[in-house]
Amino acid sequence: MLWKDVATLVKVETIPDDEGYTDKIKSRREVFVDTQSVRRSEFYAARQSGTTVAIVFLIRAADYDGETLIEYQHPGAEEATVYKVVRAYTKAGEIIELNCALKSAPGSVARRGLQNAK
Repeated sequence: MLWKDVATLVKVETIPDDEGYTDKIKSRREVFVDTQSVRRSEFYAARQSGTTVAIVFLIRAADYDGETLIEYQHPGAEEATVYKVVRAYTKAGEIIELNCALKSAPGSVARRGLQNAK
């Protein structure tokens, strides 16, 4: 594992305010990740459940706090791509594997064919 890529973990919390409404507050923090391709078994398992896994991030367990969104700027892209965590599980005890679906992408990523992932 190279841990050379940097991604931004985004935590969305719903908090009630004085009027009974809820506000979504996002906290962001950057961490080192190792990006990987989706394995065939994970891809097909996700398709059976109605989702599409677009990318896998490996992250140290100490760095992950249940965030649901990840912003990652692909090499050569001008803007970051936003991914939604579909599945998170521990791999080798201190490493967490995050299987992510595409939430929104800049045009440069969408042109490469990832825009259909949900």
